[in-house]
Amino acid sequence: MRFSWKISKYLIGAILPYFIFAWLLLSVILFVQQASRFSDIFFSVNIPTNLVWQLTLALVPNVIAFTCPMAVLVGVIIGLTKMQGDSELVAIRAAGVGNFQITAPVLVLGILLSVFAFFINLKGVPLAAGIVRQVALQTAIYKLESPIEPGIFNTEVAGYTIYIKDGDVTDGSWKNIFVYNEDEKAGTLRLITSTNGRIDSTDELSELVLENAVASTFTKTGTAETFVSESIGEVRYAIKTRRGELIQKLSSTELTPDELGLSQLSAYAQSKDGKERTEAQILWQRRIILSITPLIFCLLGTALILRFSRRGRGFGIFVSLLSLIGYYLLAFLGEQLARTERISVFMGSLIPVVFSFAAIMWFNFSGKIDFAGSLAELGRELVSKIKFNPGKAQTSNFFVDLTTGLRDFDLVLNLLKFYLLTLGFLSAVFTIFTAFELWKFAGTVDGGIVLLIKYLFFLLPFIYIQLAPSSAMVAVLATYVIKSRQNEIVTWTSAGQSVYRLLLPCLLAMIVLGIFNWQLQERVLPLANIRQDELRQQIRSRGVAAARPGKLWVANDKRIYSFELDEVASDNAKAVQNLTVYEFADDKTRLQAVYRIPRAVWEQNGIVFTDPSDKILINGGTITSQKLNGGELAENSNPFLEARKKPSHLNIAETRQQLENSESEIEKRTFGVALEKKNTTAFLPFIIALFTAPFALSLSRKGKVVTIGYAVGLWLLFMGITSTFDQFGLNGFLSPAFAVWSPLMLFAMLGVYLLSKVKT
Repeated sequence: MRFSWKISKYLIGAILPYFIFAWLLLSVILFVQQASRFSDIFFSVNIPTNLVWQLTLALVPNVIAFTCPMAVLVGVIIGLTKMQGDSELVAIRAAGVGNFQITAPVLVLGILLSVFAFFINLKGVPLAAGIVRQVALQTAIYKLESPIEPGIFNTEVAGYTIYIKDGDVTDGSWKNIFVYNEDEKAGTLRLITSTNGRIDSTDELSELVLENAVASTFTKTGTAETFVSESIGEVRYAIKTRRGELIQKLSSTELTPDELGLSQLSAYAQSKDGKERTEAQILWQRRIILSITPLIFCLLGTALILRFSRRGRGFGIFVSLLSLIGYYLLAFLGEQLARTERISVFMGSLIPVVFSFAAIMWFNFSGKIDFAGSLAELGRELVSKIKFNPGKAQTSNFFVDLTTGLRDFDLVLNLLKFYLLTLGFLSAVFTIFTAFELWKFAGTVDGGIVLLIKYLFFLLPFIYIQLAPSSAMVAVLATYVIKSRQNEIVTWTSAGQSVYRLLLPCLLAMIVLGIFNWQLQERVLPLANIRQDELRQQIRSRGVAAARPGKLWVANDKRIYSFELDEVASDNAKAVQNLTVYEFADDKTRLQAVYRIPRAVWEQNGIVFTDPSDKILINGGTITSQKLNGGELAENSNPFLEARKKPSHLNIAETRQQLENSESEIEKRTFGVALEKKNTTAFLPFIIALFTAPFALSLSRKGKVVTIGYAVGLWLLFMGITSTFDQFGLNGFLSPAFAVWSPLMLFAMLGVYLLSKVKT
């Protein structure tokens, strides 16, 4: 047995490219997941750029500390699997280098990465948590500078609902203002409308000033109701903004547990009792375990690959996925046992470590016990005994005949294999990271585990749609680069087959994938997102179910709607109860009719109601009441859809309708970009394949490191440009259609150019 520096460097060189690629891929995916929690900051035009950059940098430490162990496991397993598949490990062993010498350089890499992870967890993560808290508070203060936004119903002013149809945010001047106030004890309802208004702010106090205001007052005494309309000139409403409270929190020196270093966190835990102490100890132990996990994964990945025979890269990704899931499930189990006080926090944190080292020892020293080998041999014997019906055409011959000798079926199978492996791996990482975030809430309540599992189940469609483009890109790159390196592309083209023909099955597969993704987005994703948002809020509320929203407000051109969601209806975006409709004249300030409807349903061309309802006509200061036994109010679109504000809760048709109904410029941009993003779902896989496949073929003669570097660069370039243009669209610098579609068209043209350069 001997030690060789050259072989050690070669081993590290085989691992590093896959480690770096996995680290970048996982970090970007999880950064996007984290950034989505702060979308109101990233995409707000009123937030200073320096705060956005501070938040961006603050999210990085926590992400890279979590993805470093995962990436090193992927790098070690895939790198060594590739060497084993190419018989390089056999040659190294033949040179007298044993498994210990093969493990030594990987062990050094694990130690270096563990030191790096420890520094990040010691200094970077607490510092970043403090910056995130500071940015959140400063952002809240900036938002309070203008507490009322045009097109949005504001209910923060005690006892009042305020709506401004138009306005200029820069100078704080408003037009067509509606103020609602109801005093149930006195039996009065007051509506104030004004054509002009403004915001006056001094320190913590802001005032909404209405000019040329008209007040309409309804007073109910017994069964009778009176109406009074009067011009009241100028009126002021004080708005308390909590600015002083936020400034006090901003200047406070008290830190949360996430912002404390290891020594401070230990002292904090000692000063607390009960659940607070347990949570602090779990956080302390988690940082330590995450710091040594790169070393554990280096040893585990090396022992695992050296124990098995020759396998492909797909096997490496699959084993990485199983190892990650098993390790973090054991970590969850340890934390849960500690929270329920069945074992100590220290013992709970050791569970994944102990099991990992047991697996490492078994893989390294179980050669004398051929139990696994016997099982594998038994499985091969059983498979070999299976005989197929000779009367049927074999599948391979059928597809060869169908595709006139081309390996279309083989290409599609490889695309599908790499797509599912990449998607499964990224989904597992996304799910694990999300579960880690919510475990501290779910693990402290009865039935929390069931709630978390249900939440993750309904989260799966969202995860799939988020990760499908990246998975498709990786699958296309992997398929065609591997085929090129194995000289299969050269063989096929030498046989007279055009490269364009070889790309056809990939492009057709991506079209099918795009149609599937679009159907999932339209039919499954909206309802799944509604449900997973409800479950997430319930988990973060320690198991308390989210209260149903009370009175909701919606406005369109001449009407303002006030209603509650119907708890009985299966689709409460169409059926409502306690509906009140305020109908205005052409000047949009003079009230001319009020409808009070117990229950209503929106159908194709209007709002239909069958219960007895009241209609109040107002003409020249006089009031006329009418009883209605059902009826219909004409509306071209569903106004109750406003109850589902988030674009993720809507399909394409509903998003378009919400965009048309929205009065807020910020909302218009948000729904506009969301609509265009939904429209691209069906085309996105095809466009990705159009520029990725010829790019992969152009890398056939590049070195391994250069190939992976180019692939990472292309992927980051695509992600970066599309995200930047999306932000330009949300901020109003570009139209939504141009912001969303122009990057795709740019990369499609790049694909056409690369296709023209490929030798056919």
